Amino acid sequence: MRNDLEDTIQILRRHAWDSEIHWPQVQRWLDNFTGEVIDRDAEQLYALYALSRFMYFGNNLVREMLRSLYRDHFEAPMKQRIRRAHGDTKDVVLLKALFDDEKNATRFLGVGNPAESGAHLLYYFRQENRLPKSLFADLSSAFEPQGRPGHTVAYVPRDSQITRYVFFDDLVGSGSQVSQYLSGCLPSIRAEAPTVELSYMCLFGTEKGMRRANEPDLFNGNAHCLFYLDETYRAFESTSRYFKSPPNWFDPVVMRNIAEHYGSKLWARDPLGYRDGQLLLSFSHNTPDNTPPIFWDEGLYVKWAPLFLRYTKIYN
Repeated sequence: MRNDLEDTIQILRRHAWDSEIHWPQVQRWLDNFTGEVIDRDAEQLYALYALSRFMYFGNNLVREMLRSLYRDHFEAPMKQRIRRAHGDTKDVVLLKALFDDEKNATRFLGVGNPAESGAHLLYYFRQENRLPKSLFADLSSAFEPQGRPGHTVAYVPRDSQITRYVFFDDLVGSGSQVSQYLSGCLPSIRAEAPTVELSYMCLFGTEKGMRRANEPDLFNGNAHCLFYLDETYRAFESTSRYFKSPPNWFDPVVMRNIAEHYGSKLWARDPLGYRDGQLLLSFSHNTPDNTPPIFWDEGLYVKWAPLFLRYTKIYN
């Protein structure tokens, strides 16, 4: 069984993961599991089985997804809207001119500050979709904070010709980050510029995160993701899709116990990922903290060899 799992991971590593994860990394990661929950060899077998279900997205696949995101959630819906507004015209010259006008009146913004993953991926998003640099901005260059009575701050668009702002991120997990960054300013933008369209798009969105992003104080139903992660993507729940129809030796309760036991040493507050995220998910540019720390923790407090990299935010 172990040999079969190792063969499966070798195939994933070479083909699905673009050889960005090397086999010695896998071996060092397996050595973390030393038999503190069940027998050492059995723990490593469970770890290999979980890894064989893991979703890792290398650089090439991320770039392909960025093209799909633009096409499916910006370009195609915009062109359909333009066609309907012009009597279902089939005049391709007219459609292109009108689409270019709408595109030029749009600004794409990363969620968070320019050093975070959303803004980082916008660089590739621009490249893959052959978009001009002028269509991209950050919050401070797009909106001017202005004082208002009662010690409140208004966010006023700096360019009155812009009719649409599209906020972008790689993943919305719990929804706390998008809420933290934008719940204070989006209502103000709407109040100052009620005709401006505000939307959000991301590569992956959990059920909880998308529900939060679509609440009225954020994007009010105008948040979209390329891949929707429902509750079955929470790895260690009874509804998990990761461990359906497992081999006879596999016990999901044991799998959870192993992840929680070692995860609690690495991140006691959230041993299965931030706010109990339980995602088996990583990207070449980073691993979200919604993924259990047994996959990414660098062993700053206890000895641990990570398999996937996570660049943790430093806030001070």
